[in-house]
Amino acid sequence: MSKVVEEQITALPAEALVPFHEVTVFLQVAPWNGKPFVGERPDAPMRTRTFGNGGSGMVSYLIIEYRRMVEIIHVVWYG
Repeated sequence: MSKVVEEQITALPAEALVPFHEVTVFLQVAPWNGKPFVGERPDAPMRTRTFGNGGSGMVSYLIIEYRRMVEIIHVVWYG
């Protein structure tokens, strides 16, 4: 995880921590169920997933299939 993403996670408010944890579990179990980052490329490995009450947060991530890994690229909280 990059230093920027670590800073974004650290900056999340207390109300976002449990939903963020839940979305990270989702990424481990079913990462392909996130929405495509670019709608015109539905099979692309770059995905997004909202989290929190009413979708107040969003995580963007890259699925690295051959390594069986998900790399979080960006975390934002709108709440």
